[in-house]
Amino acid sequence: LGVGAGLYLLGNPDFSTYGMAAMEGGIFHIFNHALYKGLLFLTAGAIFYKTKTRNLNEIRGLAHSMKFTTIFFLIGAFSIAGIPPFNGFASKLLIYESVYRVNPILSIIAMLVSILTLASFMKVFHSAFMGPAMKDVEKGEVPKSMLFGMIVLTAGIILFSIIPGWVVGHIVHPAAQSLANQAAYIQAVMGD
Repeated sequence: LGVGAGLYLLGNPDFSTYGMAAMEGGIFHIFNHALYKGLLFLTAGAIFYKTKTRNLNEIRGLAHSMKFTTIFFLIGAFSIAGIPPFNGFASKLLIYESVYRVNPILSIIAMLVSILTLASFMKVFHSAFMGPAMKDVEKGEVPKSMLFGMIVLTAGIILFSIIPGWVVGHIVHPAAQSLANQAAYIQAVMGD
């Protein structure tokens, strides 16, 4: 939504400022998406590793034995839903604000989708992590080698949550400018 809206708005002189903000929000969201979606996939893998099932109806009470995975899942869920102060909030806010200036309804729909995303992940959290512990699941966390990837992605999420302004200013803004300036983009990709 962000990059597409940004490219559309950049073509309209009245909205070019909002176009750049939308593009920055979209690019920032791509980075954030890689972090939190990767984390959520790793937590899903950890759940499957411990329970040997993908059926959510058979999984419950994992918070008793998988405390780190539980925390990582919540961080990923709050990030994907765009809950402050997590990194997903910063990128979604850039998109919402810039799109709102042009089409408030589209921005409101995007916010409603974030609310539904939070609701769906809270249902998964309640089903998989809350309740009595599963009797046929080995106690303890997944191996450290599996936790390592979750730790790295969580560190990225926390870092992007703490310093979103720096990320936008030093990584996202230059990327958005190169996308907006075709000659500079071609130069950066193709070289001299």
